Amino acid sequence: MVDDRIAANRARVEKLIAKGVNVLVPESVIVGEEVGFDNIEPGVVLGPGTKVLGAETMIGAGTEIQGAAIIKNSLIGRNCSLAAGEYADSVLLDGCSTVGWARIRGHSAWEEGSNSSHNVDTKTTILGYKTTLGSLINFCNVLMLGGTSPRLEVGSEVGSGTINFNFLPFGATVGALIKPSTVVGSIESPFLACDGAPTRYAFVGGHTSIIAPVVIGLGTVVAAKSRINPGIYENDKLIGGGNIEKPIVLDVSKVRILKDITPKYEILIRQMAITVAFRKWCAFRIEWAKRNNLDKFEIKLIEGFVAKVDKYMEALEAYGNNIAKYLLASDDNSRPDSLEKNKTIATGWNEKIKDRIKAFMSDETGYAEAVAGLNLELDRITKEESGEAKQFYDVLTKLSYESVEVKTTKEYFSGLVETIINQVMRDMT
Repeated sequence: MVDDRIAANRARVEKLIAKGVNVLVPESVIVGEEVGFDNIEPGVVLGPGTKVLGAETMIGAGTEIQGAAIIKNSLIGRNCSLAAGEYADSVLLDGCSTVGWARIRGHSAWEEGSNSSHNVDTKTTILGYKTTLGSLINFCNVLMLGGTSPRLEVGSEVGSGTINFNFLPFGATVGALIKPSTVVGSIESPFLACDGAPTRYAFVGGHTSIIAPVVIGLGTVVAAKSRINPGIYENDKLIGGGNIEKPIVLDVSKVRILKDITPKYEILIRQMAITVAFRKWCAFRIEWAKRNNLDKFEIKLIEGFVAKVDKYMEALEAYGNNIAKYLLASDDNSRPDSLEKNKTIATGWNEKIKDRIKAFMSDETGYAEAVAGLNLELDRITKEESGEAKQFYDVLTKLSYESVEVKTTKEYFSGLVETIINQVMRDMT
């Protein structure tokens, strides 16, 4: 039986080699019987000890899996470089890279050129164009959009040793986990790839503790070894300090009794608004890809990315649901002076607020007019470069940041965020 399995795996590896996949040490590579061979393009390099598993797995030409890596139900773009580690249920677009023992899982999605150093773990985390993560980073439930830094090969950046803390040890029932999230950057970030755009990005210094829920604006610099408490930090700020020198000791029963929950929902609404706008931006990318006849591999890759953004949105909604459930489960879960306000907000969340936010996903008001000019310019440049490999941000970089087409589209997406926040906050109050 064991010999039969070895022979069957050897046959699958040989089939990949025959189609042009470079398998460096064939006897050490495992290919699951469920893997679709059409999803592994010629020119892929599979290093020693690599496991390729899962019916959904795709790997694009020019990508090198350096070895001792597990790829399972993940969509890996072209010209990526992935070191040892685990890549599960995630999407990495073209040109992404990792260094030693990455763990990219749980519906993570990285836009083109995003990269990490060693021992990085992301889960349900979305990285924008050319975002860089240092070493020893744990990011769960983070949306971090890119930008342009003085080093043109990178955008927004996170220093080594940074952690996004997003678990609370109590919820609507004993042991339930509430999962708040962190958003870094703004919907302006993708447009910073345009020619002549200002140098703006977000930088989080090393050994920073982010206590979610948090929104950190574009252009913000967080000093190393800072502690970022829950809150909304506007654009272009310097954040430093915040470390607790004197320990706080309280009865846990007191911590479970929540004060005015309004600030938490204000953060959540802003996070969801930015995510809705970014989701529509991703849909815009799919429209461009289909209109310009990109190959099926690239279209499927971008569609897979959008599906992971949807998962991040679901995580945000689940956070709001958990808080509401906890507040409505017992009057004892709120402080007496905040009880009525908390119950009103929780009820409003369940009955109208979350649905109001999600409705903007399909609201096309003003969209076609706002993107029409940008579409024409993108299509023109794409056709002029028809002989070259087409990548969305490579095309976008050839447009002027100051052009009417870019400004109009950028104003639409930024305006969408503010519209959602303003309308939904009125519902909450």
